[in-house]
Amino acid sequence: MDVSACAISYFGNMNMVTRNIQPIDGADVLAVLDRRLAELAARRDEITAEILQLERTSSSSRAPQSGKAELLLQGEEFAPEPATALTRLQALHAERAVIDQALLIGRNRQTRLQMDREAEIWAAHFHEIAKIEKRRLLLALELQAHNRKREDLRDKIAAAGGARYLPTDNFEMLGVGDLADEVLEAGMRLVADGIVTEAEIARGRRG
Repeated sequence: MDVSACAISYFGNMNMVTRNIQPIDGADVLAVLDRRLAELAARRDEITAEILQLERTSSSSRAPQSGKAELLLQGEEFAPEPATALTRLQALHAERAVIDQALLIGRNRQTRLQMDREAEIWAAHFHEIAKIEKRRLLLALELQAHNRKREDLRDKIAAAGGARYLPTDNFEMLGVGDLADEVLEAGMRLVADGIVTEAEIARGRRG
């Protein structure tokens, strides 16, 4: 069995798990995967700690090559690394490699599931989203239309010889709106999303 196949089996047969829990909306599938990824990450930390410990022990008990040569000259027999330690290290490295592959597969799957879940939630709330976004846009268009009427009043006062000052001149309050205005840009985005029509925007701009 190759590393990828081993990695898939590391999830404890996710398909069987998901069938057993019978999720209603996909949230349970993601929860199971989250838990399994956490378990694998914890196991990887344990393996790494054991590998480091074995390598430290092995290196501290190992004489330099020159030292081994001297021992041979003195009649000592060559002492190879203990087979059990080497076998254990190889097994740990192999297991960690499989876990790394499993984590990669699992995290990619986790990202897709999270995106699917977010899309489901967004779609479930689309009616509310459309309602409030449309209302927000129309109110902004209404305010801009009101601001244009306010400017007409300013011009009327000035033409009669009065001061052009109005009490809230220090506040922009979305201004009068133009073709490069953010409110109109937002409106075009809602048109693209099918939330409002261009006719509704035109009526809003007229006030």
